[in-house]
Amino acid sequence: MSTAPAHFWRNRFWQRWVMANALGELVGLGGVAAIGLVVFQRAGEPTDVAQALTFAAAFVFLGGLEGAVVGLAQRRVLLTLLPSVRGWVFATVVGAMVAWAVGMIPSTVIGLMQQGGITQEAPPEPSLLLILILAAGLGAVAGPMLAAFQWLSLRKVLPGRAWLWLPANAAAWALAMPVIFLGAQANEVTSSAPVIAGLVAMAILIAGALVGAVHGRVLLGLAQESSSSKNAV
Repeated sequence: MSTAPAHFWRNRFWQRWVMANALGELVGLGGVAAIGLVVFQRAGEPTDVAQALTFAAAFVFLGGLEGAVVGLAQRRVLLTLLPSVRGWVFATVVGAMVAWAVGMIPSTVIGLMQQGGITQEAPPEPSLLLILILAAGLGAVAGPMLAAFQWLSLRKVLPGRAWLWLPANAAAWALAMPVIFLGAQANEVTSSAPVIAGLVAMAILIAGALVGAVHGRVLLGLAQESSSSKNAV
């Protein structure tokens, strides 16, 4: 994509986009994590099928709240580059809920199997390396699901190669998800609640910035390529 500037990180849109994603995820995903922790501490592990499904549905709903926060933060910056884009926040909410629904399937199924007596023993704890590899795989799968509905909005204003938004999100979340999972291991390092909260918040902030840096680069290039094509006509 040759129309993007050589030093795209100096581009004001790209800088604002990275910041919007970082802060959006910090507030959105951080809020989901905080609420989930409180619910888990008070309710404990689900003890039957109804509770397990309710627990999963609650997190899908909270994922929608994360999508709303991130979508609003992105939209404010996006309109400076693509003022005609429509439905971005709604697309981000739906995409986030779908991604969360898919992400909740493994833990919900395992929990239901244990409650149904199909498996009595909890699976052995995987190594940190395996956790990070699986997290990257989850990000590569969930990223395009989150982005699919945004792509429906982008393709209306960026015809041609707007489909690149999907692999861009796969790559972005494949990089970011291990950072989030690494932050989730903070309780293995310290028992101090403030330190754990700070480490988790830092991990989410870095992950959000990584996501914005990767797909912001692609988005900027697509917009500049579209503008060059229109000017050439």
